[in-house]
Amino acid sequence: MKTEENLSEELIKKLNDWHNTGNHLKVVLELKSFPETSNSYILTSLLARALNNLNLYEEALGLLQNVSQQGKEDKDWYFRVGYSLFYLDGRETEAIPYFEKAIELGDDYPSTYELLLEAKSFLVEEEENDEVIEEEFVFEPMAYAQLSLNMKLQPQHRGHIEDSLDYMLRKKKWGSVSGGGTLIGKNGEPESCDIEIDLVSYSQEMKENIIFVAKNIEVANGSKLKYYAKDKNANSSFDVEYPIGKLVGLGVYVKTKFLQEKDISIDTVIELYNSLIKILGNNGALIPSYSENENEIALYFYAERDYDYLVNKITSFLKNNLVGKECVVKQIA
Repeated sequence: MKTEENLSEELIKKLNDWHNTGNHLKVVLELKSFPETSNSYILTSLLARALNNLNLYEEALGLLQNVSQQGKEDKDWYFRVGYSLFYLDGRETEAIPYFEKAIELGDDYPSTYELLLEAKSFLVEEEENDEVIEEEFVFEPMAYAQLSLNMKLQPQHRGHIEDSLDYMLRKKKWGSVSGGGTLIGKNGEPESCDIEIDLVSYSQEMKENIIFVAKNIEVANGSKLKYYAKDKNANSSFDVEYPIGKLVGLGVYVKTKFLQEKDISIDTVIELYNSLIKILGNNGALIPSYSENENEIALYFYAERDYDYLVNKITSFLKNNLVGKECVVKQIA
C-alpha cells in the first residue's frame, strides 16, 4: 500500500467529524468514491469503522482482513475486527482475543471493555465463573464519583451500563461501581438515574482518568460526572463536576386508553418497540428502554445524530403502523 504521508488532514478531520455526529453513511459514500481508499490503510480502516456502524459487519470484516499486516500493532484495527465478529451471529466469542489485544495495546475506551464483557457472556458457564474470580479485587476507597445520567432507564438497562463500567474499572485497578438508582416521577415514569463509583485514589491523575472514561461512555447529553474525596476535609482542588454525554433522547408514547378501546394487545406494542430498535440502531450507538403506568406506555431511545434526523427516520414507519400512528413523539434529551 502507498504511504499515508499525502493524506489530507482536512479529509481525515471531515471523516472524523462525520463519525462523531453519527453521519456514517456520508463516510461510506465519500470513501467509496475516493480513488485512494483501497491503497490507504487509514482510509480502509475508517471505511470499515463506518460500515460497522451501519451494521454491514461482513463487508467491514473483509476490508479489515485485507489490511491485517498493517493493523497488527494498531489497537483500533483489533477493536474494529472484534466489533465485526461480535455482531456476526455465532461468532461472538471469536471477538474476545481481538478486544483483549486492543486493550493490551492501550485501548482505554469503555465500549471496548463493554463488548469484551458481553462477548465473554457467550462462553460456557465454567469459563465465566473463572473470569469473575480473576477480576475480583479489594481496596479501600479514597475518592468517589457519581454519574448522573439524563436518561429514563429501567434498572436493568441502567445495570447494563453499570456492569460494563465496573468491569473496566476493576480491570484497570481504578475502582468499582458501588451502586446505582433510578429516580421515578409522580406519574411512575423514570426521570433520571445515578451510578455510584468507589475509586482507589484522590489525585489529579485519577480525576483525569475518570473524566476520560465518563466522556467516552455512550450516554445522553445533559448527563454529569461528579468526582470528590472520601474525606470531606480534604483539599478540594481535584473536585470536579463535568458535563458528559452526546446521545439524543427520543420518547414514543402510547396511550393505554387507545389500546383498550381498540382491543390491542401488549404484544403489538412490543413489536413496535423492537421494530424501532432495528430502524434507529442502524446508525451507531443505541440504548433503548421503556416504562408503563396506568395512562401510557413510553418507549425510550437514546441514539446518535440530531433529534430531527431520528424523528424523520421513524416517521414513515409510525404512520403506517397500527399503534405507531397514534403515538406521541417527544424529545427527552
